Amino acid sequence: MMKDMKRTLLYIIVIAAVLSSCRPKGDVYFDPSDPMNMRYTTYAGQFEAIWKGLSTHYVFWSEDSTNWDAVYKDMLPRFEELDKAYEANGTTPDSATLVSMYAEVTSTLCDHHMKLYVRDVHTGQECVYRPGYEEVMQRDYVVGQKYSIDDIKSAINSYVSTGLLDGGQFGKFGDDENFFGTRVADGKKIAYLWLSGYHLGTILEKEGETDEEKQFIKNIQDWLDLCLTDEDLLGIILDNRCNKGGLVKDLNIVIGSFISEPLHYADLRYKEGAGRYDYTDWIPAMVDTNNIRNRRDLTKENIPYVALTNAFSISMAEVSSAVVKMLPTGRVVGERTFGAHGQSTSYSTLFHDGEFGDANGNHYVHISNLQTRFKNEGVLEGVGISPTKSILQAESGYRGAMEKAIDYIKAY
Repeated sequence: MMKDMKRTLLYIIVIAAVLSSCRPKGDVYFDPSDPMNMRYTTYAGQFEAIWKGLSTHYVFWSEDSTNWDAVYKDMLPRFEELDKAYEANGTTPDSATLVSMYAEVTSTLCDHHMKLYVRDVHTGQECVYRPGYEEVMQRDYVVGQKYSIDDIKSAINSYVSTGLLDGGQFGKFGDDENFFGTRVADGKKIAYLWLSGYHLGTILEKEGETDEEKQFIKNIQDWLDLCLTDEDLLGIILDNRCNKGGLVKDLNIVIGSFISEPLHYADLRYKEGAGRYDYTDWIPAMVDTNNIRNRRDLTKENIPYVALTNAFSISMAEVSSAVVKMLPTGRVVGERTFGAHGQSTSYSTLFHDGEFGDANGNHYVHISNLQTRFKNEGVLEGVGISPTKSILQAESGYRGAMEKAIDYIKAY
């Protein structure tokens, strides 16, 4: 009897040891923003702090194919070699070497909001790596193309000078710029709005101090007035190209103003534990219409709504385009987007996800703090929103997608 008990106890101990050895390293509690975890003095210690932080706070482990434990096994000895070289003769790596090593660590991760800041523990040299940006720049339809605010502003000016738009006005508020214009077609109006970023709800609460700020606000109000009240409205074009993103609540303005009832467009979930797969339940994400005083049902009136996209339509620019695509009269014209849909907010102690480190310390990692699963399309992080009609800038410049949007609206 005693032997059986000892044998059973030994069996339990062995099984527990085996299970413990198989347990992913990320499944132990680690607070990556605890100041104690910033007190390393070696390259290897820095790597371990970043690796552990991503183990616990990276939100896409359920979608990502990266073997994170293999990354640790492969890369730790290489960072230890840097420490040995420093201890032996004071040699430190140049910034390009550090960037390339952290590129190997993170380049296969699908979070396209990720920005990795690393400061050399001995020289203070800062290195920055953005895996999502690097992936997008290697896409076959992006290579060799320019995607800048100045380029699209130049294109918009050409729309007016060549008659693609009948007129319009640029506005600027802080870092955000916009352009409201119209095109008359078949005696009716197409309303056009370009945005460089989404902070409309916040800006519309202000009056504006400069002429540029006042014009920005007027552009939004005039666009909404035309879209909501003009009986001769033929269609709407929302230009999200080279839009860096912003506040998701702006969906209530650019979408909620044009639907009859709240729209369930996606589901969201967070990390609720330190384990890589410790997720909350999926939470419905809705376009809210309850606080929109003036609305117009585009579906009921059969009015087309087109979103224009390119590879540098980012974050909220992608989400708003995806929701336009869901509307019965909605279409997306242009290129597959950047692929950064996991909303990104400041660090929270409520969930085990999001940014960590110290921007003034030796490392800081900016990452998404939730997953977005679009209705009917799933999680598209690192992939992007595909257009209804593909028009590549490499083939037709900025003008091609604009022309196709107008043609679609006229023929609808």
